[in-house]
Amino acid sequence: MHQKELMPSRTPDAPTLFVVDDDVATCELLCEIARDAGWVATGFSCLTDLRGSLGAAKPNLLILDDDLPDGRGGDLARELRSNERLADIPLVVCTAAHEIRRAEIETWAPVISKPFDLVEIDAFLAVTRSRSYEQRAG
Repeated sequence: MHQKELMPSRTPDAPTLFVVDDDVATCELLCEIARDAGWVATGFSCLTDLRGSLGAAKPNLLILDDDLPDGRGGDLARELRSNERLADIPLVVCTAAHEIRRAEIETWAPVISKPFDLVEIDAFLAVTRSRSYEQRAG
């Protein structure tokens, strides 16, 4: 799977989610959950494809796996935090990594441990959507 948009008809106020996970089932599940919550969700299987899309679009939320074929999502989180244009993208890293790696990642982004609870994902979607509305209104 490369890039896959799971909600092609976009409403003007629908927030966008980018999901990066090389496990197709996990990526599709996260995108489906988001779509059901009213998001436009695009899945990627590698960081290279994500980087190409970040050049053209800025999502309202980014969910990254840490262990990807072409790099580590936690390292990308660190890069994004130092990029002036992309530093404010809300993101979360989902990983089954050891607690030492999770602690390192948490200096740049929240971490959800795999296997994750769908309630945690729903909470990130709800909070991020709420903040997105507040920023537009404010």
